[in-house]
Amino acid sequence: MTTKNEKTVLARLKKMKRAELLFIMEQLLERKPDITPLMELLIELPSSPTNQQEKASSTSDKRTLDLVKIQMQVRTIIRSAIRRGSMESAYWAAAELGQVCEIGDSFADVGQWADAQAVYATVAEETITAYEALEDECQVAEVVDGCAHGLVLCLDTQRELPSHKQLDASNRKELLSSLFNIWQFEHDYGGITVDVADAVVRNVYDDERTWLEEWLQQKVKPDPDAQWSNRGILSFLARLTEKTLDI
Repeated sequence: MTTKNEKTVLARLKKMKRAELLFIMEQLLERKPDITPLMELLIELPSSPTNQQEKASSTSDKRTLDLVKIQMQVRTIIRSAIRRGSMESAYWAAAELGQVCEIGDSFADVGQWADAQAVYATVAEETITAYEALEDECQVAEVVDGCAHGLVLCLDTQRELPSHKQLDASNRKELLSSLFNIWQFEHDYGGITVDVADAVVRNVYDDERTWLEEWLQQKVKPDPDAQWSNRGILSFLARLTEKTLDI
């Protein structure tokens, strides 16, 4: 919540000219160089709902953000949390990663689905890759869950868009792959509240089904002790083959 003092400062900043604002930013960066990564991250935020909605009308299927900056920030957060190695590090990491995930929310709010998908996928995949090194007690898993909800929203929304505004085949495959990775995370660690399998089943196109089936079949283990693990995979496979959509 914005305090009274912060509102006063914001009101004064809104009245300042561009050159004056740039001078203040230069002073901040000079005196607090550690905020540079945060500034780079905030630059990626949609600056004006009105302008971004107009932009989204023609670019909802195209990425406009610098994904490398998002990726670098996520990795920096994770490395810092691992170095801390304390019980509080997971809380700190979850808070920081959650702020990055909110950038995806900002893009989703104005209909820039390709950008939203890229942010959610990056946060989720980088976090999942390093998950075992984080001393998490559900806080970091909640961030992955938030990304899962965002990615499901991206996927569900595609059905409502005209064809020229939908994600292209490459981005759709990346989106589905991200959801599969999150489904696997849920399978291994838990903590995901959205039914990822259901979201995939109700949205998958017929021409996507083959590689999705192959991906799942590769996860089936021949080990008799893996019976419980295989049951979830085979259930997903069965649901996937029962229902597909035509393009």
